[in-house]
Amino acid sequence: MTTYTFADRFFRWQARYVERPTLHFVSPQPLLRRIFAVTAPLGAAIPRDMAPIEDANGALWFTPPEVGPDAPLLMYIHGGGFTIGGPRTHAALVAHLARAAGMRAVAIRYRLAPEYPFPAARDDAVDAYDRLIAAGTPPAAVCGDSAGGCLALQVAQHARDSGIVQPKALGLIAPIGDISGDIPSRFAGAPDEILIPPAWPRRLLTNYLPDIDPADPAVSPLRGDLSNLPPTMVQAATGETLAQDAQRLANAMDDVIVDLWPELAHVWHLHAGRSRAADDALKRLGAFLRDALR
Repeated sequence: MTTYTFADRFFRWQARYVERPTLHFVSPQPLLRRIFAVTAPLGAAIPRDMAPIEDANGALWFTPPEVGPDAPLLMYIHGGGFTIGGPRTHAALVAHLARAAGMRAVAIRYRLAPEYPFPAARDDAVDAYDRLIAAGTPPAAVCGDSAGGCLALQVAQHARDSGIVQPKALGLIAPIGDISGDIPSRFAGAPDEILIPPAWPRRLLTNYLPDIDPADPAVSPLRGDLSNLPPTMVQAATGETLAQDAQRLANAMDDVIVDLWPELAHVWHLHAGRSRAADDALKRLGAFLRDALR
């Protein structure tokens, strides 16, 4: 297990005393989106030899020079409660994961709520996957964090149910598996939650799912069929609220490794390049993807 450095402890402090209050008190999503767009890149570092290239769809492409242009492709779906974030807020995470996995990577863009509520994000993620297949570059792995992990599961379900090329592996970082349920009881079961305040999932329901049942299997993958999906690794912080979904996914899916890390914030991987805990977690996830592709 990683020995946490001063930087790891600082980012944990920042999550608890700066980011958590911000998520609680800043309710306008466009404002929160701008704050995240500025602050997220400051806490991470993209490898200098992996400058991203943006395509016409707003996706960012990463190619580690040691793997070359014909390496298997990893499709990454960013998190942010379906309301904030984008390929650039997660660029360092994706670049380090691509290197660890020995793959090329593309971080896709999707429409955000509240301007574009469900099913916009799901439809965009599915369309991105289908577009990559049509272009002759089928993703060998699909990965995502938090809301992006939910979308990654929905993409895998789409590939299975449509009879098209399926990914060979899934990598999920603290994925949202079930948006339904009692919010106070879920937080009562996660006394060590560092980052996410109860106000955040309540806002998610208002912004992303207006007049939609969160228990609908089309919304919450844990409410649907998760059989016959690719081998999957799920990473989460031990004490966070979404660790509960990680454990439930392990019970619902056929081939899952749950990798829990103590004393860290939700999606600490965002500090890739500046945090040993983030880099080590991405190396472990990358090693899993390498093995699955073999």
